[in-house]
Amino acid sequence: MAKWLPEWLRLALKVGLKCAFIGLVILLLVASYYYSKAQKYDLSKVAEEQQQNTLLDHNGAPLLGNDSKESLLITYDQLPQHLVDALIAREDTNFEHHCGVDFKGLIRATLRNAKDMSFTQGASTLTMQLARNTYDIRAKSLNRKFLEIALTLRIESSYSKNEIMAYYLNRIYFGSGCYGIEQASRKYFKKSVTDLTLSESATLVGIIRGPHIFSPLNDLAAAQNQRNQVIDRMLTIGKLTTEQASAVKNSPLVLPQKITLTKKPLEAANPYALKALDRHLNEILAQKDIRAAGLTITSALDLKKLHQCENDIKKLLIEAKQPQLQAACIIIDHKTGAIRALVGGRDYKALQFNIALDGKLDLGDAFTPFIYAAALERGKLPIKGNPSQTGKQLDPAETQRIAKRFGFNSPFNLPEIHYGSGTCSPLELATAFSTIANNGKRPHTFFVEHITKADGSELFKNTAQSTPAIQEGTALETAKLLKYKDGIAYTTAAFSGRSLWSAASKDSLTAVIWVGFQQPAPVPNKNSLLKKMQSLTYHWVASEK
Repeated sequence: MAKWLPEWLRLALKVGLKCAFIGLVILLLVASYYYSKAQKYDLSKVAEEQQQNTLLDHNGAPLLGNDSKESLLITYDQLPQHLVDALIAREDTNFEHHCGVDFKGLIRATLRNAKDMSFTQGASTLTMQLARNTYDIRAKSLNRKFLEIALTLRIESSYSKNEIMAYYLNRIYFGSGCYGIEQASRKYFKKSVTDLTLSESATLVGIIRGPHIFSPLNDLAAAQNQRNQVIDRMLTIGKLTTEQASAVKNSPLVLPQKITLTKKPLEAANPYALKALDRHLNEILAQKDIRAAGLTITSALDLKKLHQCENDIKKLLIEAKQPQLQAACIIIDHKTGAIRALVGGRDYKALQFNIALDGKLDLGDAFTPFIYAAALERGKLPIKGNPSQTGKQLDPAETQRIAKRFGFNSPFNLPEIHYGSGTCSPLELATAFSTIANNGKRPHTFFVEHITKADGSELFKNTAQSTPAIQEGTALETAKLLKYKDGIAYTTAAFSGRSLWSAASKDSLTAVIWVGFQQPAPVPNKNSLLKKMQSLTYHWVASEK
């Protein structure tokens, strides 16, 4: 080292060179270790098709019947150019130029993480995301990041950029149970990926960063906002003109209203039940941040009960000879809260709105059993057959508080609450009626029993839960007033026959049927219909075995 240099500078240089050498040795050792570790992973897995989820009923029968198991893999040549541009713009602007790792972005993210004292920034390229999703590398740690980089470099050295793009889109999770771009395209837009518009492509790309919260089935406004952000990025990097970007951003995001099952097998569940199950499943996947493919989802639904209800409701409506008449029904296991069957309306093609879950239907005299229960709970005399006189003994506000404990969520017109001045869905009435049959405990209803991964490990299990609503003695005394054959039942017409209701419970099942018009009007031949409805609800709960 030059003698003319000051002693302190020569010392500093020596120390610096030694540190640099030690750092280089450590770097080579770390690189060798993770290179060796990455060699143990089967690289062919990145090109494999994601396993589709399996939906089963409570007894293990397939809910989708003979659903097609056709391949949903796509090749790069099938991708619209605007989809490729949207993905690069949003997720990895330098995708076509880097070696799989954006080292500038990685250094920037590392410095930010050091400042925040947490892993807030990732700087993941498409290839790094592909590696992470292929081998399910989830833990946020330096070990995970080094392994991810080593696997990324292996993938980049083995596959072309076009192949990596296609493999990525075949594997990434797009929310609502969709794994891969083709499955997502069919679910959200009812078309193949080759037919996607610019708006639809940008929407799908927008989902990637938050597959649960940005799914258009969960939040259409959020999905549209993400679509517009993708369009802005495409404009910024020169992939769109201002006119093209404005045209998309000024257009509303609309999902096609079609039945998911284009060819419904006879043994498949009805679309109302499948959509309801899908809704609950998506909530669980979001809450638990479950993104694994090849899941087995065991639902609470009973396929045999589903078909029994569907066939009986069709027959009931045919015999009513009223083409505009609607009907909905639901069966729940009041011991566990499991929803065993559901029919949400007369015809899903004509009406996608699920009356069984979301209807706001006139309650009227169907509130009578709960007037009896409120009177007994407060030490008053229930006058059988006279809910008005029974209700006049009670404070309306107190009656409403008890009604909420039963699960009625809509507000009542308090001065007339004992006339059933509120509205409810068949699910709400079934839950409330179940509370009487379940010794005063209101069951927490659910559609999904448990979820397991492809390797058999359990990701989620729903256990029976209930909330005390009324005293057990109150429930038993109320049940005596509702006794019907070997169970309990109540059937009535609300407000001059605008809503026909029938509820029945026996053993562990509770069933409810509602019949009426979309635009409230008196139902013709209501007495005949009520008899048939009472017979059906009791038959459903009595034929449990």
